[in-house]
Amino acid sequence: SSSSSSTAAVEKSRSHLLHLLRGLFLLALHALLFLLRLASLSVSPALSWAFYPNPARAAAAAATGLPPHHDTRPNRLPAPDEGGTYAARALSHVLAVVTRIPVSSRKYELVRGLADGLLDENLSCGSPALAAVNRAALTSAFSRTLRRLQGAALRGPGSGKKADGSVERILGGIRSRLRRWADPAEEEEGGLGEAAFGWEAAAEKLAVEALWLAEKMAESGAAEAAVAQWGAASGLAQLALSAEPRLQGTFVRISGFLFKHASSKELEGGKAKEQSTIPANPCHQLEMLTSWLPLLCRASNGIDTPVLSRFERAETVAVLEEIIEKLSWDQQEEVLSLWLHHYTACPDSDWPNLQPCYTRWYAISRKLLVK
Repeated sequence: SSSSSSTAAVEKSRSHLLHLLRGLFLLALHALLFLLRLASLSVSPALSWAFYPNPARAAAAAATGLPPHHDTRPNRLPAPDEGGTYAARALSHVLAVVTRIPVSSRKYELVRGLADGLLDENLSCGSPALAAVNRAALTSAFSRTLRRLQGAALRGPGSGKKADGSVERILGGIRSRLRRWADPAEEEEGGLGEAAFGWEAAAEKLAVEALWLAEKMAESGAAEAAVAQWGAASGLAQLALSAEPRLQGTFVRISGFLFKHASSKELEGGKAKEQSTIPANPCHQLEMLTSWLPLLCRASNGIDTPVLSRFERAETVAVLEEIIEKLSWDQQEEVLSLWLHHYTACPDSDWPNLQPCYTRWYAISRKLLVK
């Protein structure tokens, strides 16, 4: 009896000690985050100017009395001597502003409409040079949007992180702060949207813009680039599994749209009408499947209305089967095993049903064995 009570006392003391050590560890991490934040606000601009001096800024500083690293230009606005053309720089800047402004701003629709107009007019001119301008600007904007979308999903309530200040959440914050300290302009790029509107709303806005950019890329003949970037976004795809239903719905729409382009033998440029004889890259197709097929199996079918219509769902299944059957035999096994795992793990959804594709693959595998 005395030994059991002493053992219990030792265990209780050990538990208290572990709790105290954990609290001290988290306190130290919070202090480190605070110091990194101060460094990003004060040290980084000065260091950036010291390592990459700009004679024009130095002259302006002498004339205005402002610090040499003080820059009053809009965030990420390219200078004329940074390469490219006026049209390319202006379009890239407009797309960056679309990403930065919160959807609640009355200026958002104006800037979004301006971007739509510039992109459509570039295509209507029928100039290969202007079509190339569209593709370059859209590809860069899509990449930036996916990066910010992943960052917003990491901070959202559906990211799978505990809200009690767990070690994993703090370490994720440290990594984020280190990236921002290394490139303070990356943080400023978020602008008004995330700071003023919240991470959850910012994620929904960015997801809708990602769908819009993907559609514009397809119209401009850059569908293959969109497929490649979406397939490579495996981290975002993992976060999407635990995202809010509305956000998942947008991810499903993007995936369905890009799966159709990934399956096409000729990536056509929509309005650009550029007939490309280059088929979709099999590596990009495999990345698309391994990254986003789990979400299609697990995502909600919608909140008030279905995310995809019955026709769109059937069309997506046909596209998936077509893509899978173009893969190598080992890759087909990998993808179909992945589908079976996630499809059976979600009892509330019966889509996408790839059982016929699985059965055909197994039947041929059986024939290969008995030959």
